[in-house]
Amino acid sequence: MNKKLGILVAVVLSVGLLGNAYAHKSQVIDNYKFEVGWDKEPPIAGKSNNVVVMVSKASGTDKKMTKEGNVKKSTLDADATKQGTKKYKKSTQSMNAKIKPIGVTGLADTLEVDITLNGQKTFLNLAEDKKKPGTYYGEYYPQKEGYPIVHLYGEIDKKEYEITFHPEKIVSSVR
Repeated sequence: MNKKLGILVAVVLSVGLLGNAYAHKSQVIDNYKFEVGWDKEPPIAGKSNNVVVMVSKASGTDKKMTKEGNVKKSTLDADATKQGTKKYKKSTQSMNAKIKPIGVTGLADTLEVDITLNGQKTFLNLAEDKKKPGTYYGEYYPQKEGYPIVHLYGEIDKKEYEITFHPEKIVSSVR
């Protein structure tokens, strides 16, 4: 009975992780965490959307996960199978800890973002969200479905950064 309960807990936690694993992608470089995703998910061809860029001070956990090669859900699933749900629970709790990031403000004029979709490059104008420090929006109107490439580059504290992201696929419609 306890084994069945353990398996049920692991399945419920896995489903919970899928809900929390939204399509935003992040990278930690030096002391900063850069995150890119869509304002409305999934992005739909022919409908206006925003690329969301979040820049924050990287926490110690962010830096540690980067050095360890970013713990992936599949690794946690394997650990849960081998060592039971207790370790799985602890790992997912540390990943989902409610650490409020310190947003880096004032970058709307120094960061540049372009999106390449099906070979066509579009440059975005960023606007900072006044209520969410370190969060920037760039309006984008995808014409067709496909796999976008978001290229972010600019300067923070006199150091240049250049990062490429592969956010969620733009679809032709929601099924």
